[in-house]
Amino acid sequence: MNQNQSQFLAKVVPAALATEKQFGVPASVTIAQAIFESSNALGWGQSTLAIKANNYFGMKALQHTDPETYIELPTHEYHNGVEDVELADFARYSSVLESFQAHARLLATATRYAPAMAVKSDAAAFARALQQCGYSTNPAYAVGLLKAVADYDLTQYDAAG
Repeated sequence: MNQNQSQFLAKVVPAALATEKQFGVPASVTIAQAIFESSNALGWGQSTLAIKANNYFGMKALQHTDPETYIELPTHEYHNGVEDVELADFARYSSVLESFQAHARLLATATRYAPAMAVKSDAAAFARALQQCGYSTNPAYAVGLLKAVADYDLTQYDAAG
């Protein structure tokens, strides 16, 4: 593990643990999602969205009335398996914890993600269920999450771990 990765984990693990305790979303998958969603060639948590908006999950903006609450950036979306770049409005958060809370609240309360929450005690099943529930348009999303969980032993952060 390099210095960027260690620093990233030091920043996000407390938020992932807090939101697992509060909402039941497995910390390992939350951390893997943050890695997957906020990384670029410069490293984990180095995306423009993470740096400028404390948004580690690509959470879209719900309201567009106050420019301080969102940021417009290009995003990679998949339509019928074909990757495309389009502009989207993303939520802006005041802190890492606020970003993680919004993400966990969505997963824990949206009916759409109930199948994932039903298997929250199994990180691998949870990641696959997120894919099946349509969390990401990327057809390899669950595979990427599971690779990060395995490669970096992220299950050590789960409550059961």
